[in-house]
Amino acid sequence: MKIFFAKNIGFCSGVKRAVAITEGALKKDPQPVRFLGELVHNENVLEHFLKKGVRFGKKLPKVKKGTLIIQAHGRPPLPHLPGITVKDATCPLVKRVQLAARDFHQKKYQVIILGDKKHSEVLGIKGYANKKTLVVKDEKEAARLPFIKKAALVVQTTQNQETFNKTLKILKKKIKELNYANTICPEVSARQKEIKDILEKCDAILVIGSRLSANTRRLAEKTESLGKKLIWINSLKELKSQMPQIKCQKLGVISGTSAPDWEIDKIKKYLKNYAKKNQSN
Repeated sequence: MKIFFAKNIGFCSGVKRAVAITEGALKKDPQPVRFLGELVHNENVLEHFLKKGVRFGKKLPKVKKGTLIIQAHGRPPLPHLPGITVKDATCPLVKRVQLAARDFHQKKYQVIILGDKKHSEVLGIKGYANKKTLVVKDEKEAARLPFIKKAALVVQTTQNQETFNKTLKILKKKIKELNYANTICPEVSARQKEIKDILEKCDAILVIGSRLSANTRRLAEKTESLGKKLIWINSLKELKSQMPQIKCQKLGVISGTSAPDWEIDKIKKYLKNYAKKNQSN
């Protein structure tokens, strides 16, 4: 078995930043440290910090001490929280979408978000515009929108470029005055482009990441859409249980942006040893 590892694998820069902020808060900021929402969409990362004493909550804590960390996907603006140290781990690229939505709203545009309606990033972006912000998941939903005189489109950072292009084309026909900001994360785009090259030369694709992760799910969907065998795991333990069933000559290995580097390293080591052992046999 030959194994092809993607160049863009493991944590993206936004997740690395969020993890570093949390590690720093555990060392020097007021305790206890709490997450407001999931720091990133990966169970292994959350478990890593829960073991270190980080507390987790979806609502604002009623206590008046400690440190509160805003998730990498962002959230609507917070009220003043006296006595609590707030650390904003929102990815800078997500923050860019939030501010773009706020700017369009202030200029009296009807804000439209291309994204997953219930995703925490989209809910956070809506908080920077208004309750009447529209959300469409693709060009089909965009085609069903009513005529709008003046609107602006922003994009969830983990959307793919093809869906954005199709949606923008539809909206240009339906909206008299359309403005837009292509806010897709370049690191996500790089992984989406790289998977095409890997798919061309591999029989099967190993996708590493959580099923909670939107960008990981899109990598898996792309694999299946092209008729390639998909192996989707989130840990070395899961891989070991599935390895006997993986029958292929060429295996491509990719990951979502929140797949932890420490887990990636273990998986790489295991696969290299596996390939070497089977080659000698």
